Amino acid sequence: MILKDCNNGIVKFENDEYRVRVVTGLDNNVALYFKEDNGLKDMWMKNAEVSFNDSVKGLIRARCDIMIHENPGFPIMPEFWLGECEIKDVIEIVQRQQDIRVNVSLSVQFTSETADRRPFFGTIINLSAGGIYMVTSESLTIGEELTFHYTFKNTERPFRLKVLWGKLENSGANGYGLQFMNLTEGAETAIRGYVFRELREQRLRNNGGR
Repeated sequence: MILKDCNNGIVKFENDEYRVRVVTGLDNNVALYFKEDNGLKDMWMKNAEVSFNDSVKGLIRARCDIMIHENPGFPIMPEFWLGECEIKDVIEIVQRQQDIRVNVSLSVQFTSETADRRPFFGTIINLSAGGIYMVTSESLTIGEELTFHYTFKNTERPFRLKVLWGKLENSGANGYGLQFMNLTEGAETAIRGYVFRELREQRLRNNGGR
């Protein structure tokens, strides 16, 4: 089985993107529950690209065949459309899940390389030397590149990232997983040191300072 622990993803087909809830089955067959309608109908998506956010293996980009039809579980289940998905081929696995992560709450301003997007604020809630997970009211696109500035240790540095995947939070905010790009050795060391310090302080707080 290609997927280990995945419950959300994004389908890209004919210039459209669809957020999906993922339920894994036997072999490489997966059920995709589409969160938005976006003009869907009974249809066959052949060679669609699906980005699976797997908590164990990372972000898995795969080529898939998907049969779309009405979800027989609707309206008990919230999604009207269901896709029967067969993973045909893995394109790449891009997220470094082996990096130690820490839960944080860092509000920072992001700028996008997309020309018509203004700077916006987001909150980083998960951090590692491989990337971040952040929430924002802004709607981003997969592959979009962002920059933010932050002082993880002594020196403020610029950090570049690429949007790998997204999902809709229960609060209605947009959540995105982003990968750091072209980290210098000093920048990566600063992030790893920050993660280590935060984890140590959180353990101390949880143990009553011991």
